[in-house]
Amino acid sequence: MYDLIGIGIGPMNLGLSALAHPTDLKTLFFDESEQFSWHPGMMIQDSMMQTSFISDLVTLADPTSSFSYLNYLRSIHRLHTFYFYEKLLISRQGYNDYLRWVATQLEDLRFSTRVIDVQDTGDSFEVLVEDVSTGKRETFEARNVVIGTGSKPAIPDTFDERVIHNTQYVMNKADLLQRNKISIVGSGQSAAEIFLDLLTTPASERPELEWIARSTLFETLETGKLGEEIFSPSYVTYFNQLPLEVRQESVKKFARSQNGISPETLQSIYAHLYDLTEEEQRQVAIRANLEVKEITYDERFTIAMQHQELEDDRSSVTDAVIAATGFSPSLPSFIDRLDIVFEAPNAWKVDADYQIVRSVETAHHLYATANLELSHGPAADNLGMSVSRNQLILNAVAGTELYPVERHATFTTFD
Repeated sequence: MYDLIGIGIGPMNLGLSALAHPTDLKTLFFDESEQFSWHPGMMIQDSMMQTSFISDLVTLADPTSSFSYLNYLRSIHRLHTFYFYEKLLISRQGYNDYLRWVATQLEDLRFSTRVIDVQDTGDSFEVLVEDVSTGKRETFEARNVVIGTGSKPAIPDTFDERVIHNTQYVMNKADLLQRNKISIVGSGQSAAEIFLDLLTTPASERPELEWIARSTLFETLETGKLGEEIFSPSYVTYFNQLPLEVRQESVKKFARSQNGISPETLQSIYAHLYDLTEEEQRQVAIRANLEVKEITYDERFTIAMQHQELEDDRSSVTDAVIAATGFSPSLPSFIDRLDIVFEAPNAWKVDADYQIVRSVETAHHLYATANLELSHGPAADNLGMSVSRNQLILNAVAGTELYPVERHATFTTFD
């Protein structure tokens, strides 16, 4: 009998495994991928994280943990060079390397294993898994299950199937550079990073570029210190207790804190635009206020758009389209049989300690490390908040405070 079984091994559940490692809890995590992989299609050279290295998998809960980012640097003999580097933000590739390093040391991770079903026996959960290569099935019993199946790329139904999501950018880059014109749809960090990466391609290799955004402004990521306090246990607890209607409205207001572009990225884009020759400038277009209605394909892509304020129709013809259009929840089919309470379409009800609310009372529980935007606000997908999330889950599973949580670590009072 396991104390906790995790479904999916992304950064959230990987951190859960790392924090559980020194405890007496018996844990097991499954993922159908062959090995740990975190957004490989967005490993763009020189792209940076938007959270500090301190918000790694463990430090905010246990600074002495052997799974800290600083210990990783020591293991690869780069601790002193990082000290001289003197920056809080690290590259996305460096963070990914760190995550892979942690994954190689944890014995409770099982890759190439797909979770087929989860059933409530009345006293516990039975988790049915299947080996991806052999098809062999096995059942495991757990007192608690944490669902961390993450999200999947969201491309509007009105976009032709040949449109590429930004998560596939790196593996398609070589082919994209053979096209005469590339259009990027979206106004967030991913769209900006792809635009910058293509913009910095040598002029002789660079296709014509078009960046299409629905918003009027390319919003800058909130970096003000008081503004960042919404990414704290204090605010998350406050937000979780708000009425559903208030939370739904609040989610809409937090676009800047969640979807804004880092100041460094915007500055770099502007600097490179400034250095373009007149002829090169004619090959680059940044178009705001345009909502993409439909993308069709007939030898080339036709993008049908409507201006948000003037309300007239526009169109553009291009050779490739990259959609940085976000994600939608990836919910396993077996959740329909687990008496889960949903408070909105595809949004399960989750309490402040990340326990999924069910319509039946049991001593064994479901927890979530994904699909939390409506229940936990802008910090739902924030990597810095994943540590406190995992602290709360492990404390609940253990029935004791394994890791004290700083619930009142902000200067701002929210209630």
